[in-house]
Amino acid sequence: MAENEQAQHIAALTQRTQEFGINDEEDVCFAPVEVGGDKGGDEPPVQTWSVVGRFLTARLIKLEYMRQVLASVWQPVMGVTVTEINKGLFLFIFFHKTDVDYVLNGGPWAFENSTLVCRMVEDGVLPVDVELNTVDMWVQLHDVPMGYTSLPMLEQMGNFIGTFVKHDERFVGAPWLAFYRIRVSIPLDKPLRRRMKLLKRDKTTCWINFRYERLHSFCFFCGLLGHTYKFCVKARVSTVPVHLYPYNAELRVGGGRGPREVGESWLVPVEGRPRVAEGVRDEGGRKGGVVGEGMARPVVVDEAEEPVEVVSKRRREGGYEGERRGDGQDTTMADVSKNLFMAGAGSQTRPAS
Repeated sequence: MAENEQAQHIAALTQRTQEFGINDEEDVCFAPVEVGGDKGGDEPPVQTWSVVGRFLTARLIKLEYMRQVLASVWQPVMGVTVTEINKGLFLFIFFHKTDVDYVLNGGPWAFENSTLVCRMVEDGVLPVDVELNTVDMWVQLHDVPMGYTSLPMLEQMGNFIGTFVKHDERFVGAPWLAFYRIRVSIPLDKPLRRRMKLLKRDKTTCWINFRYERLHSFCFFCGLLGHTYKFCVKARVSTVPVHLYPYNAELRVGGGRGPREVGESWLVPVEGRPRVAEGVRDEGGRKGGVVGEGMARPVVVDEAEEPVEVVSKRRREGGYEGERRGDGQDTTMADVSKNLFMAGAGSQTRPAS
């Protein structure tokens, strides 16, 4: 009885829509005609590449400041347009393939330490429909034992962290490296992986530690990207002290370095006596041991004499020994502006146009 009533109701609705002719008009497939740009002096269409992105932050992103900072970092050879298409959702339009490749392959980028999650908008896809739930970044694999450094092995480790994207091809074939570098698509809804317990062929185990390049704001308590422990609900209700949180700055490449001993010549040990110039006696009659004219000689730090520090800076740019600019000169950290650090770029190199 109920089925008959439902069938009659559907039949009535179908007849009613047919009377209005709605189905006949909307079901007609529209096929646009491709218009060429080579007729009558019409200018050819400009080829563009579109990227949609959002920032991992709850704060308001000031469009004008953001576009100025990122444009100064990316320095696109053909320019870029930046618009906000939805609240917190931005569209970046590039006019040269090398520019969009540099942005997609050179990230992650950031504005005010908030990571930019971005993806290419394919032809025929709405920008608002592009999924922005992962971010690609370079991950360093430390303490990888001999015999487990093949490309298939590294790919499996990348899939353990997230989704493997590609290898660093600059050192393929090396017998062993201090660390191996792979690009991984990191899921935003899961905590960062700190390490992996590797089961070796002899049934013993070892730990492989992960370090993330250009890792921006993340939580030391829950390990998620996009916020710090100061604004984490789980950390607020927890009674665990900060120094016992499972994450720390060592997960970030270069984040665990302490202060350099550049002020050693001015420091006095606890319960020690103040320093005086050489040849000058203090109140107790003892001669000082510091050369100078009545004062301690300042220490000049020579960056060239500290190869470990230089390598560390270059690792932040491109990996192991750094990269080279298109003009053949080594990249350095001396000319990095504040805008570059705001975008998380460091002294990122530019590809040849």
